[in-house]
Amino acid sequence: MADSILALTVFVNDEEKKICFYASGKDRNNSNAVASYLSAAMDAVFFQEFSRILNLYKKKFGQKSVPNMSLLLPDHLFLTDMLTIPNMGKKAAENSLGLVIGTVYKNKEDLTYNTFPLQQTKQTELYGLVGARKNLLQNFREVCAQNGFGLQNITFVSNAMADGAMSLNAKLRTATCLLLDIKESVSRFAFLNKGRTLGVFSLPFGTSALRQTESVDESQLFDYTSAKQLVQSATEKARAAETGEDEEIFAFPDAVAEEESPAVRSENTPADKADFLYENFRIFVKWTLELLAANEKITALGSIDTVYVNLPVEYHFLLDKANAEQAENGVVFRPMLEDGATPKILEMLGGLQVKQYNKLNNF
Repeated sequence: MADSILALTVFVNDEEKKICFYASGKDRNNSNAVASYLSAAMDAVFFQEFSRILNLYKKKFGQKSVPNMSLLLPDHLFLTDMLTIPNMGKKAAENSLGLVIGTVYKNKEDLTYNTFPLQQTKQTELYGLVGARKNLLQNFREVCAQNGFGLQNITFVSNAMADGAMSLNAKLRTATCLLLDIKESVSRFAFLNKGRTLGVFSLPFGTSALRQTESVDESQLFDYTSAKQLVQSATEKARAAETGEDEEIFAFPDAVAEEESPAVRSENTPADKADFLYENFRIFVKWTLELLAANEKITALGSIDTVYVNLPVEYHFLLDKANAEQAENGVVFRPMLEDGATPKILEMLGGLQVKQYNKLNNF
């Protein structure tokens, strides 16, 4: 069975303290598994836990090695930036760009980064920059190698989300737009410019904010410390009760690639419920407009007039309601997929596609 896993995405979800696996192979069609960990920081203890989970994953599925793995890390471990230098020829530009990076980032020598040209005029050149701490990425590489995982790519989760969207919707591969993936407890934004991920942002809430019977106090959506403590407490109790059955640390969520359910249109929804839902959806509209207004460097490269939203189909009518205010908002909200399908795990799907899209965001 050593070759049964053809490609593997592993996502370190530090919000939920979970290591998520998504495999594509000969004898399993995009199977997935999840294991919890305890460490609050990515320190030595975390990497011990990560190593243990990788080893148990191999044992669980009878693998000697996993040759083709992509690793997704939290967005906050990466930096994205745009830097302007004088237009002075290729070789001089490389030197000038290095000097600018060293001026902006005093810890330049501690970083690994990629740069790529975005725009050029007679006077200036604009470059994109994405980077992360060298030692952190090296720690992940070493642990993966020690456990027989062939780590081919490391990227940030919202970039993988964008890659997943591009693999399903060809329009996005060259699009200049904003992508929004709304899950139950987290929402992720990605700015796309001609199919490149230039900036990302996340919110610590998702469809959990779309309540049908009350308006949500947005300030409370950002205070979920108690929920984290509850999850950690439950995890600690489970670990304390652990037996010799180490392989049973894995759960197998029912995460299909596409979810197809009948759309609930506004005319079939009681007026009060629809009103509450849309009032709460306005939180997402507000954040969308604020992000567009606050990222003029990105929008200056190309006007963004469309927001593609990956949202459970029963909420698609909310996009229609938002579009009734298009003249005020200045953007159109569209379902990510025209057929109404809703991929639940865009980032995990994207992990299998990182060699095709946004290559310069890989390490």
